[in-house]
Amino acid sequence: MKCRLTYLCCFLFFIFEIKAQHSVQETEIVVDEILSTMIDHADGTVDYTDLRDQLEYYSKNKINLNKTEREELQKLFFIDEITINAIIQHRNDFGKFISVYELQSIDAIDERTLYYLSYFVSVEESLFADRTPFLKMFSIGKHEIIALHENEFQQRSGYDKSREAAGKEYFLGSPYRYVLRYEYTFKNCLTFGYAGEKDMGEQFFQGAQKYGFDFNSFHFLLRDFGKFKIIAIGDYQANFGQGLTFGSGMTGRKSAYVLAPRRNFENIRAYRSLNENEFLRGSAVTYKYGNLEFTGIFSYKYISTNYRSSDTITSSEDYFSSVQLTGLHRTQSEIQDMNNVLQGIYGGHIKYCSDNYDFGITAVNTFYNNVFLPGTKPYQLYNFRGKQLSDIGFDFNFYLQNTNFFGEVSHSPNGAFAGISGLIFPVHNRLDLLFIYRNYAKDFQTTFNNPFGENADGKNEEGFYSGMVFKINQHWNINSYFDFYRSPWLRYMIDGPSQGHEFFSELQYIVSGKTIFYFRYRHETKMHNVTDVISGDVFVAGVDKDVFLLHASHIVNSTISAETRFEYVKYSDRINPDRFGSLISEDIKMKITKRSAFACRIALFNVDDYKARVYGSEPDVLYQYSMPQYINNGVRYSFLLHYQFNKIIDCWIKYSQTTYSNVTATGSGLMLINGNTVSDLRVQLRFILK
Repeated sequence: MKCRLTYLCCFLFFIFEIKAQHSVQETEIVVDEILSTMIDHADGTVDYTDLRDQLEYYSKNKINLNKTEREELQKLFFIDEITINAIIQHRNDFGKFISVYELQSIDAIDERTLYYLSYFVSVEESLFADRTPFLKMFSIGKHEIIALHENEFQQRSGYDKSREAAGKEYFLGSPYRYVLRYEYTFKNCLTFGYAGEKDMGEQFFQGAQKYGFDFNSFHFLLRDFGKFKIIAIGDYQANFGQGLTFGSGMTGRKSAYVLAPRRNFENIRAYRSLNENEFLRGSAVTYKYGNLEFTGIFSYKYISTNYRSSDTITSSEDYFSSVQLTGLHRTQSEIQDMNNVLQGIYGGHIKYCSDNYDFGITAVNTFYNNVFLPGTKPYQLYNFRGKQLSDIGFDFNFYLQNTNFFGEVSHSPNGAFAGISGLIFPVHNRLDLLFIYRNYAKDFQTTFNNPFGENADGKNEEGFYSGMVFKINQHWNINSYFDFYRSPWLRYMIDGPSQGHEFFSELQYIVSGKTIFYFRYRHETKMHNVTDVISGDVFVAGVDKDVFLLHASHIVNSTISAETRFEYVKYSDRINPDRFGSLISEDIKMKITKRSAFACRIALFNVDDYKARVYGSEPDVLYQYSMPQYINNGVRYSFLLHYQFNKIIDCWIKYSQTTYSNVTATGSGLMLINGNTVSDLRVQLRFILK
């Protein structure tokens, strides 16, 4: 008891400081910061709204520190094993947490991590389904309605109606984007909702979209209903094991969170994103019986593909050669490819759970109503062909004290195998090591998967990854990884077997919860087709990319914070001259009044070539993300205003503008803008009813 009182005295002094920080940066700003670190050197062309939605879920459904287990805390990928072990050990030593702020008494948790954790954990008891009658859940929860409008101020070539008279393709719809969301939630037990989206250039209540939105999504998910752990109807995501046999949706890859490559999925979760591909549509259940968990999935939906009618050369029946992933249906040709192939998926996962280990078996079958015939280029030789594909896999997790062994082995119907295994080893209470070995056969075939790797397809790759988290003291941290990989067969834009390696290191200096500096260095060497700009000859050659990043953030007081960032990129293909890119940006975030907040950014960039491009995520309206690509030379401004009218209505307005100094036109084809300026506006309203 004396020990507990001592700890309470230690952290009570800091409570007001943390509460002040909460008043400066609202939850969506914190989510932006974490997501920015997670995808800092990822491909900015990928839609990361799914990852954001996962973070948003845990911010609204906080993890109870007094009931949580290691596996649940691992879903917060911004905390490492040192932090997780320290939280569990503190609870074992001193009993239940009295307050979230008690975390400050744990030496292994630095102030920045503590600040983030305060948005995602609590010690409050939740109302679970077994305490609340089922029908009553539908009357005492929260309704949330969001409406978004977005438009650009410059006209792109695709909206020029003279293209129609000339027989050229053009955008059939208006240059506006609309989003409508509705969600009902009762604690973390029940959620259901709807999301609809019309992209810029798509029709709305006319033409191919006679009934309104181009994309419509409905989800219903119930937790802990008797022995049913999960019941999902509508759109959802399913992930098992390490995502090798089956895994839909986005997951983190290589980043400053160097221990994040290990997967720790929630098997079934509701789908709230606007990505039009990475989800299942049907139903799923997870039933718990003793130490066994049975999960069944069924999905039945139409997908957009490059569809071809039968001919005598390639096929005697109709077929499709690829799946359209953009989700855009603006022109006549894009509409023709819309929802033209039926995809069915059924299967499940059986898992046995114990205190120190768990293992499971996944079996999934995918079928189409038309045959899939990919191209005939050499790198496509081992791709799946046909109407039906079945996969089976075995996954495992073992804990020996604080050491974790994990992995998965999978088999596709053509006889190919793929496997991944890893070890997280806490050498010291300030040092964690992670080792991962993966070997995915060149002819391994699946429908949905998202295992860790250099490439996103989970095949034709062998590699070894090692990561290290070293907490020198409360103020200094080092995060590093090294990844070596090779592909024994050809890949897109690589006309031969290839290999590469990547090194990353980050040095953090955490002055306090208010001030942090970090320096990151990343070097990657990989092989790629390279064209000699003089002779025009194409070679498979090694390319090098070095990225230097310096970041400083400081919370000035209870109303204002600032971030400064400098990034420098060097790209070399060993044949052509080196290319360089640089970006310097300044962010100001301000709490104007109790009801209003303001964020702005100015970024100056100088980029020689697309190969040396720079990406940088920036604050955006709720449930949206922005990661603009910086290329050429110029300046970008971004302004975000959030105003809360009352407890029911609040509003976001974002305006951004990019002005180029060395070009007179931007984009190409239908996306061409004749001019050196691109500007856009987002206006979003949210209504909350309880």
